[in-house]
Amino acid sequence: MNNIYQIRHITIDFDDHKLTSNGVEMSIDHKAIEVLQMMIDHANETVSTQDFMEKIWHDKPSSPEVIPAAVARLRKLFKKAGISDDLIVTVHKIGYRFEPPPEKQISEPFQPKKHPLLQGLVLLVILGALFGSIALNIRHYMSNLSDEKKAQIQAANIAKESLSDVTQIYILRHTEKANITSEDPVLSEQGIERAKYWKKVLQHTDFDKVFTTDFKRNIQTADIISKERTIQPDLYHPMSFDVLKFINQIRGQKVLVIGHSNTIPDMVNRLLGETKYPPMSHENYNILYLVSISKSGETSSSMLHIEVPQ
Repeated sequence: MNNIYQIRHITIDFDDHKLTSNGVEMSIDHKAIEVLQMMIDHANETVSTQDFMEKIWHDKPSSPEVIPAAVARLRKLFKKAGISDDLIVTVHKIGYRFEPPPEKQISEPFQPKKHPLLQGLVLLVILGALFGSIALNIRHYMSNLSDEKKAQIQAANIAKESLSDVTQIYILRHTEKANITSEDPVLSEQGIERAKYWKKVLQHTDFDKVFTTDFKRNIQTADIISKERTIQPDLYHPMSFDVLKFINQIRGQKVLVIGHSNTIPDMVNRLLGETKYPPMSHENYNILYLVSISKSGETSSSMLHIEVPQ
C-alpha cells in the first residue's frame, strides 16, 4: 500500500502520521492513524480486535477498550472534515471494517450540466470580465482617475458578472496580515487599505450573507467590507466545508466568502464539480472568484484580478 492515502479531500500521510483536509492539518494521535492504516490495508474486510491489539498495542499492555476509543476519534474527525459517510463499520463482538466511499460520489452531485446556450452565455460573461480586467489595467487611462472613480469602474465591471435567478458566490482571500509573531494576527495597514478598496469595488453588490473563517484577519476583512450593512458575518470551517449543505443553505442568494489561499481554489473547484483552478499563491491578494449556480444546477465561474490603485 502507498504511504499516502486519499479519501476525497482528506490526505493521510502514514509515514509522518499526518492527516490534512483541504491542505489544512487536523490533529489526530498516532495510534488512531495506525488503526486507520490497518483497516485501509484490509479495506472491505473485518479486522478483529485481537489483530489490532497484537499489531498496534503489542509493545504496550492495554485493554481492548482502546480500540473503540480510537475508532470514535476517527469518526469524529471524518465528521468534522465534512464526510458524512459511515466509512468505519462496527462488526459486533468481532472488530471493525473500513469501507471506502464510492469514487463516483466525489464529484457527481455537482458535475456541470452541458447546455449549449448556457455555455455561450458563460463564454460571453468570461470574455466580458477578461476584457474589463484588461481595460482596468491600462495605466495611462487609470492614472488620470481618482480612487473613487476607479472603484466605481471596478464595481460596474463586477456587476456585469451578475446573472438573474442564480446563486452567486463571491470568494475572496483575507487581505494582508500584520507581520507579528502570532498564530492569529490582525490585518496590517496595507491589508486594511486593501479591504477598504474591496468594499468600494463591492459597494453596489447586495449580499444576502457573508461567511468568514474564525481568524482575526478574516473577520476583520469581512467587517470592513460589510461595514454599514445590516449583515452580520457567519463563521464557517474550511476543514468541514460541506458543499451540498452550503449550496442548500444559500440557494438563490448572493453571498460573500472570506477564505484562505490554501483552501479557496479547492472550495471553488468543489462548488464547480471539476478541477478548474490551480493552487493560489500565498503572495496573491487581488483575486476575486465568482461562482454562479442556476436553479437547475448548471455552474459557471470567472476569476478577476483587481489591483489597488497606486
